[in-house]
Amino acid sequence: MLVMRVRSTLRHWRARAEAWARRVAVLNHRDAVLRVSVGPSLVRAAVIRGGAVTWAAESEWSGDADLEETIARLAAELPQPGRRVTVTLERPLVQLRTIGDLPPVRAKVLPQLVAAQYRRFFRRDGRPLVTDAVWVGDNGTRVARAAAVEQPVVEAIATGARAAGLLLVAIAPADGPGALSLLPPAERQTRGRVARRRLRRLTIATGAMWAIAGGLLVGRLTWERRHVEAVLASMEEPLAAVRAARVELRAAESAVVAMRVMEERRGRALATLGAIARALPDSVVATSLVWTSDGSGVLGGVGRRAADAVVALERTGAVSRPRLDGRVVPENVAGRDWERFTVLFGKLESREW
Repeated sequence: MLVMRVRSTLRHWRARAEAWARRVAVLNHRDAVLRVSVGPSLVRAAVIRGGAVTWAAESEWSGDADLEETIARLAAELPQPGRRVTVTLERPLVQLRTIGDLPPVRAKVLPQLVAAQYRRFFRRDGRPLVTDAVWVGDNGTRVARAAAVEQPVVEAIATGARAAGLLLVAIAPADGPGALSLLPPAERQTRGRVARRRLRRLTIATGAMWAIAGGLLVGRLTWERRHVEAVLASMEEPLAAVRAARVELRAAESAVVAMRVMEERRGRALATLGAIARALPDSVVATSLVWTSDGSGVLGGVGRRAADAVVALERTGAVSRPRLDGRVVPENVAGRDWERFTVLFGKLESREW
């Protein structure tokens, strides 16, 4: 049993290792690049994978149609079909020039300027040329590096790569700067349309994403607003009850304070009345009393002598600053002489009451 389990485990891990090896092979195959060098009469091809040359071949050609078939035949001879191809052109098939008397235009305008004056810079054997140019530095000065090749040649290369199912990455001169591109006009237009289409799709997708994000944001804000409004609406009745209770509490507090003040004033008034009653002699009768909370007031009464009432009040200290107000009015009651008087005390003046 143990031996069978060990064998089963070994078969399982062997199968997983083979699967990983197949995946690595596929990845290496995808990373393989077919590099083609086209000379005046010879085409050399090599497959580079992981920085090493894994396959190489060469073939002669003579004529544009033969070049197209040669590219397709070399691609068909690959041990494993590739997906990408880069082409370099050798002299004298490609013409390279260093131009130093051009106006300092922008890098995007420079190829158009050279293409408009290609008869001035390149040989022409009655066939259209494909040109390109880039700015390069030369001893601290900037010069233009230009290249040209006959258009039927690059069109044959592009057609052969397309027939072999290869993706043409670039066509460049072997000895020129890497930025030079000699792709045929049709290929450039196709790639330009693809780039514009991708840019358009990317713009539309970006706009759609922003619209969706904006819609989600607006929806979230609307939901949050409705949620807050619902919460506030549900809390409106309790808040109203709390506000009403607060108003009632304040009213009750004011009533309690008022009652406390009234009780205090009432106690002071009764104390003042008791003190006045104790201070007045028996020959004086109080008939009226007006008292204020600041200790001032008016005492009206009759007595045998009005001055006795003032003296008694001042002597006992029942009230502060007792004094007669106005003249004393003599009266005869039951055959006896009495004096009706008015006494002010406290801060009250005669004109205030």
